[in-house]
Amino acid sequence: MKFNYMAFVIPVFFLFIGLELFWSIRQKKGYYKFENSVLNICVGIADRLMNLFVAGAFYGIFDYLHDNYALFDIKASVYNWVFLFFLVDFIWYWYHRFGHEVNIGWSAHIVHHTSEEFNLTVSARITIFQSIFRTAFWSVLPLIGFPAHMLSVLLLMHGAYPFFLHTRYIKNLGILEWFFVTPSHHRVHHASNPQYLDKNYGDILIIWDRLFGTFAPEKEEPVYGLTKPLKSHSFLWQHFHFLLELLFATGEASGWRHKIRILFGKPDQVPEYWRDRLEQQLLPPKVTFPITANLRRYVSGQLIISLAALLELSFFNIRYRWVFP
Repeated sequence: MKFNYMAFVIPVFFLFIGLELFWSIRQKKGYYKFENSVLNICVGIADRLMNLFVAGAFYGIFDYLHDNYALFDIKASVYNWVFLFFLVDFIWYWYHRFGHEVNIGWSAHIVHHTSEEFNLTVSARITIFQSIFRTAFWSVLPLIGFPAHMLSVLLLMHGAYPFFLHTRYIKNLGILEWFFVTPSHHRVHHASNPQYLDKNYGDILIIWDRLFGTFAPEKEEPVYGLTKPLKSHSFLWQHFHFLLELLFATGEASGWRHKIRILFGKPDQVPEYWRDRLEQQLLPPKVTFPITANLRRYVSGQLIISLAALLELSFFNIRYRWVFP
């Protein structure tokens, strides 16, 4: 058991979430909805817990590829760090674009975009499935010759930076808007307005979107969430609804070419009626009840207990023999 100082990132993030929540309540902005924010945090807790088991495996993949198949032996230097930064950001752009424009990728990434609100808790709305796809994309870098420890440092940076993009409080940042992904750019990315769809894929640098024609500035107020909102806040439905839609649409298609075209096509190639059918068949009848103060206290208490358990596991970096070296 080893103390993990990187776990301090978690309470720091929640400090910023608390500050934004306080400011939203004080200004009566209504940027936070209780059930939506709770779901965001629950998805984030599940992802962090899964990462405790698999993060070491991802590092092991990078290390194994570098030690056995690297084309070059790249050493850490100022120039190589800068070069790797641009490479990681460039690959992130294409990974992110793949996650939106190819159905298999969208089935893993969609949960990040199901939130109909936009605040700092949305940054937690990611899944372990995304990490698997990212690892596949980034594995090219140790094959080139970049060691796993260099790649891990850059990936930590790319994991932390987007947290601060999920806010409606930071407006236009002037000249920085030309080079870096800003909250304004990312609000566009999360919008379901027709003119904003499939735009602004960058993670730290916006230059790739400008180069490849996927950039859109924020001109009107974004409408957040999916173009066809879900009818349930169910944790499982948020994660697996599109995967089920994709599987049923593929099974319905005639011939292997058509099936492959759906699997690797764009999300709009999956008929919308599958979501209606599946929601009707799999979701229980919607029962509305008031979210009382006592219910909020109960749910908040459960979240605090879950977060405390997550922090304990994260701070002491418990190693599992079947995953970590």
